[in-house]
Amino acid sequence: MEKRGISKLDLKRRNRMQILRIIREYGPISRVDVASALEITRAAVTIITNEMIEEGVLVEIGEAPVNAEKLQKGRRKILIDININSRFALGATVDEKEVSIGLTNLNSEILDKSSMIIDERTTSKDIINYIIKSCNTMIENSALTKDKILGLGVGIVPSMWGKLKIFFKDGELDFTGFIEKLSSGLDIDIHCGNAVGLMALASNDFRTKAGYQTNMAFLHNGNQVNLAIVNKNELSSDYISYTSMIEKFIVCPNGRAYEGYPNGSVKAELSRVALHSAVCEIYSKDKTPILYDITEGDKNKINIDNVFMALMRGEEPVKNLVDDIIAKYTVLINNIAISHFAKKIVLHNFKLNEKQFDYVKREMIHLVSEEIADRVVLSKLDGKNNFLGGCALIIQNNFYTKGGMH
Repeated sequence: MEKRGISKLDLKRRNRMQILRIIREYGPISRVDVASALEITRAAVTIITNEMIEEGVLVEIGEAPVNAEKLQKGRRKILIDININSRFALGATVDEKEVSIGLTNLNSEILDKSSMIIDERTTSKDIINYIIKSCNTMIENSALTKDKILGLGVGIVPSMWGKLKIFFKDGELDFTGFIEKLSSGLDIDIHCGNAVGLMALASNDFRTKAGYQTNMAFLHNGNQVNLAIVNKNELSSDYISYTSMIEKFIVCPNGRAYEGYPNGSVKAELSRVALHSAVCEIYSKDKTPILYDITEGDKNKINIDNVFMALMRGEEPVKNLVDDIIAKYTVLINNIAISHFAKKIVLHNFKLNEKQFDYVKREMIHLVSEEIADRVVLSKLDGKNNFLGGCALIIQNNFYTKGGMH
């Protein structure tokens, strides 16, 4: 007779996973409150958490603070929390210009990191060898045994999939060949994914706000424009692989054309190539003398800093163009915020400094409500810290999903 149902091991893992989820979302918490949140008995929670404490996965951090207005007799609640130094994660991210690698604890606190600049001459073998060498060096330098290392999470931006020979198979990204090459030099578990979604996961604040989990949109600016959505602390399945579908959004009806995309699409209007072309169209010694002087008449020196410098010096054609670009981004951000109920929109790799970002926010407020504009923030990840996306993947897959079990 065929046996059905959940095994004791699976049940144990699931219970531990749920307890870890509650602690991650609410912070240090008592066993009583864990039991209430999960609607299971306090005795069951005590047995499970005591075992996790013995293993070093959880720690007791002391008594809960007293609320004078609700002072109760009896034993004070003892708070438990995740032992962030019980396990460690290696992460790597490959984008168009850089490979970043790092080692963190469970709280994404960085213990070690390194990076390598890449260009069109960099081969896939160069990238793989650098990841292998750097990971082995970090493991050796950390004085950690391999049982303390969860594994390696690798994020790769969509525009680099072809270079690393990563393709779709049966509708899903197939990293098998890439993982096999890394495994030839690394004796640890390796997981891979779309870097955009993983960096979104690394940017997410898992804590609940007023009892609710908020949605977040992560907008990545690179050779492609990519979008990832974190919905109730999980990556939206629609954006796990197909993050570049955002490029088909229309931000300017009947706008610029780009083959294979609708007129006025994100691809046609807001890609790096499109933005550079738009600046070049107005760029000349006669029309934009300030920008022309700043860049010494060289179009290759046109960048965000130089464009904003010309804007701040009163170059009217430049200001008009920048305001038009901001207006298109505002359309995109407003639609993302509303359609995905996103309470936070993170702009990643936009290379804006604080003053430039303040200008963008002011213009956005003129076009939409201040409430929408206030949701937009700059990403805390930069090129050298992008590896945190890979760390987030391996921590999620090999710690939280497994209930902290080896």
